Amino acid sequence: MKIGILTFHCAINYGAVLQAYALKEFLKKMGHDVYVIDYKPYYLIKPYRIFLFSYNCNLSIKQLIKNWFYACLVVPIRWKRYRAFNSFVKKRLNLYDLNLSDNRNDFDTFVFGSDQIWNTRLTNGVDKVFWGDCVAVKGKKLIAYAASAGYEQNLKTENILSFKSVLDSFSAVSVRESFLQTFFKKQFYTDVPVVLDPVLLIGKSIFEQLAATVDCRYPYLLLFQFENDKSVSEYATQLAEKMNLKLVEITSSTNAVKNKKLKQTLSPEKFLGYIKNATYIVTTSFHGTALSILFEKNFNTISCGKHMNERALSLLTFLGIRERLCSIDSDEILNVTIDYTLVNDRLQKIRNESESFLRMALDKD
Repeated sequence: MKIGILTFHCAINYGAVLQAYALKEFLKKMGHDVYVIDYKPYYLIKPYRIFLFSYNCNLSIKQLIKNWFYACLVVPIRWKRYRAFNSFVKKRLNLYDLNLSDNRNDFDTFVFGSDQIWNTRLTNGVDKVFWGDCVAVKGKKLIAYAASAGYEQNLKTENILSFKSVLDSFSAVSVRESFLQTFFKKQFYTDVPVVLDPVLLIGKSIFEQLAATVDCRYPYLLLFQFENDKSVSEYATQLAEKMNLKLVEITSSTNAVKNKKLKQTLSPEKFLGYIKNATYIVTTSFHGTALSILFEKNFNTISCGKHMNERALSLLTFLGIRERLCSIDSDEILNVTIDYTLVNDRLQKIRNESESFLRMALDKD
C-alpha cells in the first residue's frame, strides 16, 4: 500500500522531525511504501527563517535598528540549526512533493499525524489540509493517528464543525491525549482511542541506531527545553549540583549569542546521542519526556506557564509515573528511581493497542 503522511515535519523541532521519522519507519516496517508529504505551510516555516526580522511601524527607529542588528547577529546560529535539520529531513523522511490541488495521484491512504495538527493556535486557525479537506486526498482512505490539539483550552466552540468533518470523512480516528478523547465522546458520542506518539510506538532500538556519538567525558544532567526558560535553567543547575553532575543544556529555538555552553544547533542525531547518554534528564517538552521514558532515564518533566502540560500528564498518568511531572520549586522525587519494569509493561500494552489500531485502520475497506 502506498501511504502519504501529513504532519509537522518541516518544523525545526526535535519532537516534530523524530515523530515523523518514527511513523514513517513503523509503517514501512509493516510492509508499506511510505512517504512524508512535503507540505510546508508558511505559519510553520516562518518562525525558522534564517534571517528573522519583521518591520513594525509601532517601534521606534532605534528599536528597529537594534532588532535588525540582532537578526544579523544570530544568522550563523539559525543557519547552522537549519542546515542540521534540513539534512535530517531530506535524508531520513522520504519526502514527496504532492500537488494538493490535484487528485491525480496513486496514493492509497493518507495518515494525518501525529503532532499538534489540530492545534488551531499553531496553525493560525483551521488548516484544512490537516483536517482532510484538500483535493489531493479526496476519494482516498484517511486515517488520523495520534492527532493532537495541544491543550484542552484550544478546543473552541467554533472548531466543532471541523472535528465533526473528521468523523465524517476519515475511516479511522485516534488521538494522542485523553482530553481530546473525552471531547469526541462528549460532543459526538463517539469513542476514539488514545494511542501512542510514534516516538514511543516504534521503540528504542531505532533511535539507538540513529543516535550519534557525543563528546562528554563526565556524567551529566541533561536539560532539554524547546525555548530557554531562565527559571527552569536555574532549577536544573541546582539539581545538577545536588547530584554532583555536569549540566548540559539543549534547545532548538533559542538564539543565545552570549551563552556559549548552550547547545542550540545540534542535529537530531546528536540530540538523541545526548538523551541516550544522560544520567538524569530535566525537560519541559513532551517529546523530551517520551524519549526519557524510551531510554529508561530518571527524569523530571517541568510544568511551567499558564497551562499544565496536558500532553505529558496524559502519558505519565497512564504509565503510573504522574509524580514525574512537577513544578520548578519541587525536588521531592530527586532520589526516587523509576521502576521501568512496571512502566514498560504498561507501555507495551498501549503499544500493542496502538499497533492494532493502525493495522485495523489500514485493512478497513
